[in-house]
Amino acid sequence: MKYVTETLETPIYGEYDVVIVGAGPAGCGAAIGCARSGLRTLLIEKFNCLGGAWTTGFMNPFFDTENKVGFVKELVDALKEKGQWGGFWNISFNYEYMKHILEEKLAEAGVEILYNTTFSRAICDKFQVTGVIAENIEGRFAVMAKYVIDCTGDGNVAASAGCAYELGENGDYKECQAMTLMFLVANIPEKYKDGLMLFEKLDAVYKKAGLELPFKVPYLIPVPGTHFGVIQFTHMYEYNPLSAKALTDATVEGRRQLIEAFEALTKYDEEFKDLELVTSSSVLGVRESRRIVGEYTLTLRDILDGAQFTDAVAKVSFGADLHTKSNKGQNCFSVKPYTIPLRALIPENFYGILVAGRCISGTREAMASYRVTGNCCQMGENLGNAVAMAIKFGVDIREVRDGFARF
Repeated sequence: MKYVTETLETPIYGEYDVVIVGAGPAGCGAAIGCARSGLRTLLIEKFNCLGGAWTTGFMNPFFDTENKVGFVKELVDALKEKGQWGGFWNISFNYEYMKHILEEKLAEAGVEILYNTTFSRAICDKFQVTGVIAENIEGRFAVMAKYVIDCTGDGNVAASAGCAYELGENGDYKECQAMTLMFLVANIPEKYKDGLMLFEKLDAVYKKAGLELPFKVPYLIPVPGTHFGVIQFTHMYEYNPLSAKALTDATVEGRRQLIEAFEALTKYDEEFKDLELVTSSSVLGVRESRRIVGEYTLTLRDILDGAQFTDAVAKVSFGADLHTKSNKGQNCFSVKPYTIPLRALIPENFYGILVAGRCISGTREAMASYRVTGNCCQMGENLGNAVAMAIKFGVDIREVRDGFARF
């Protein structure tokens, strides 16, 4: 491999208590937890809105909200008040209102946000992370912080710092769960406006078209406050979630699949002949990539036994849900309600760096349960509370054990 050698002087944008990379459910939760606890908080996001999978990914429904208080409940209550909640299984929401409500809540808390800003690398002094390098329209800059929270979903900041991680099954990315590109449609047949499973419809039209169905559990999910529905159908298997080229190819494949599905439905099914294709999501839905090795690794046994931890950051009741290639469907099983320990959010042997969201420390079976957005948001918020206690008392976050979690 050839290299270009650079000598750089990178200006420091600012110094903060906490810098958070990624403004999805986990990142927004972490920002709220930090800022409401009085920390000077910067949130960096590569797109032009908050919400991540919720908004740029068109992700509905909002799973595992029923057992939550704190910021998750605030969001649900605000969406209900605006008339933008309900839809599929009565736990879906309007994407634009979610963006707006998140912006209002974070602004009220005092979070500083930088949109259209891309993380570049972690700034490290051996095993101590002291900040990040990022880039935007103003160029390359550094942000220094007492703590960096990685909410990228893929563990990009932690990996850049050198933290250990696991991928797929024993390092085989081909065993990672399928990726999905969600897409919006309009002019939905009347009887589908409350949301229905589309397997029988798609199976029938695919057979007529002589095509092979990529996924056997497709859903049409109405978006509250609109005439739109979002379809969860496209499934791309065996793409490497850590390869830019593979992610590009998976996105192209997802768009091909959605066009194929739309054309088959409108051509071969009388009920769907007037269906309108609106747009695909801005973000490819990646269910599984890096799992950072933490001070504790949540296991299959933990979620089956309903493990309860004294340093809990989230309560989880959502069952495990693995989207597998073997059956082109979902391998689902129930769990006993359990909690996630703060230690699973602390990368092993590193300081100043924390993770929240699906990239925390857990086996892939455990991750298949806690990865949904209600859990990611709650773990982010309570992590923010824990960081505030560590900074307030001048201790390492590993010494924070109780008094920070709000359930």
